[in-house]
Amino acid sequence: MSRASADGPRDSVTAYGTHTNSISLHIPALDASDPEVTILIPTLDEELTIAAFIDWCREGAEGAGTRAEILIVDSSEDRTAEIALAKGARVLKTPRRGLGRAYIDAVPYVRGRFVIMGDADCTYDFRILKPFVDAYRAGAELVMGSRFKGRIASGAMPALHRYFGIPLTTSILNVISGSKFSDIHCGMRGLTRDALERMDLRSQGWEYASEMVLKSVYMGLATVEVAIDFLPSPAGRLSHMRRRGILEPWRAGWANLRAIVAIATRFSLGEGAARG
Repeated sequence: MSRASADGPRDSVTAYGTHTNSISLHIPALDASDPEVTILIPTLDEELTIAAFIDWCREGAEGAGTRAEILIVDSSEDRTAEIALAKGARVLKTPRRGLGRAYIDAVPYVRGRFVIMGDADCTYDFRILKPFVDAYRAGAELVMGSRFKGRIASGAMPALHRYFGIPLTTSILNVISGSKFSDIHCGMRGLTRDALERMDLRSQGWEYASEMVLKSVYMGLATVEVAIDFLPSPAGRLSHMRRRGILEPWRAGWANLRAIVAIATRFSLGEGAARG
């Protein structure tokens, strides 16, 4: 079992595979020192892909010429955390309580000045991080990946998402906020640590993505979109949408639409302006 960290909040260390209300940070034997970038990744039962994904992250960091820590926010019941730790990633064990909440839990443990988020399923190509790092160094506070400006490989995205769900919700958010995003649901994205702390994200589930984008607009963050490649899930892996049943995309889409309207309404009434 790894030791708890002196960097940031510390809670009791719990055994892998248990889910309590505690949060614990596990540090690898060869820990990254003074990272410029934190690669921040929530995971849920990703033992099939986590080792390859961490290798991709290291390749991407080297290609970008940056020092990076990999912070895995894990609520798995399989060997994801064990494998990640052995591969040199920091592992923040958290209860299973939603994708958005995983990011919220991780904020106090982020050490890098810049944060790059995504999934550990090897669908986002973390071997290519230079466009994100270059944008940050040029002054961007929010860097959004765009699958529609890049390449969507055959079989990588369901037709329902590609031609209906994502374009529709992206258009609605753009109309409401006056923005010009092309892919508001792209999971490969990031912020400066300062912007992430000031943003004060509240969403617990899938809708965190829309909350982040909307708040970035109302906060006036310097924003850049970069083209990325989106790849099919590796053989044998089911996406979390599919794991939760055929209705999950509709539930996620509805949750995002509600979040867009609610957040836009709050800001139109003047709430939250002080946070920016």
